[in-house]
Amino acid sequence: MPSTIPFVPGRFRNAAAHYLAGRPAYSPALIRRVAQARRLDGTQRLLDLGCGPGQLSLAFSTWVASAVAIDPEPAMLDMATQLAAGVAPNIEYRQGSSYDLSAELGRFQITVIGRAFHWMDRADTLARLDGLTDAGGAVVLFSTSVLDDPLNPWSAQYRELLDHYANRDPARAQRRSEDWESHDDVLSQSPFASLERISVVERRRVSVEQLKARPLSMSSLSRERLGEAQDELLNAIDELLREHANVGWLTERVESTAHIATR
Repeated sequence: MPSTIPFVPGRFRNAAAHYLAGRPAYSPALIRRVAQARRLDGTQRLLDLGCGPGQLSLAFSTWVASAVAIDPEPAMLDMATQLAAGVAPNIEYRQGSSYDLSAELGRFQITVIGRAFHWMDRADTLARLDGLTDAGGAVVLFSTSVLDDPLNPWSAQYRELLDHYANRDPARAQRRSEDWESHDDVLSQSPFASLERISVVERRRVSVEQLKARPLSMSSLSRERLGEAQDELLNAIDELLREHANVGWLTERVESTAHIATR
């Protein structure tokens, strides 16, 4: 299989409303460590590519002079704008994708990409970013993953439920195939081939409502893709969480990771 997933505008249109509640947040400790590692001092210009509801550009807004946040989905940009209103006036939001990267955007010292790199033509994106990134600049990929936790066995059961239904998505199957190149492998063949990894592992309280919103935030589990099977999934999740929740709350172990890629 090719290592590029076809670009589908509107993939996250209906997921946008559930994204902030459903997806695990990036650890503030990780944001601070990346900012310190890159010596951000309020003078830099940042690009948040595939920004979604804008968590990363907002988190870094106090560490940089200005930021440009780009996403193809208007619903995501509406959420990002609302989130930053009155808090981060130094962020400019634009509708677009990695295919729109050009010199017109200007120069950047750091680009952040959160949970979106796999949707892009990764080699093409890095080549374009090479032309927009100052000497000494970096591309930083952010991700979160929920780890198996012997203290909370429900977490693995929950993940298996989501996987069972999400694996019907051809794009997900493509990313899990043997032919799919890892982000590290793609970076190693790009101008940004020097890689440093930072991760923070935390146990977090998570509400039943957040865990019910998580599948709704995923394009592979959308109503458009699953149809009535989405109701089956949500009912199974509700039954599992009802068995394990304590007054509507559970605990999960989350790893937030940053891959810092430089020339």
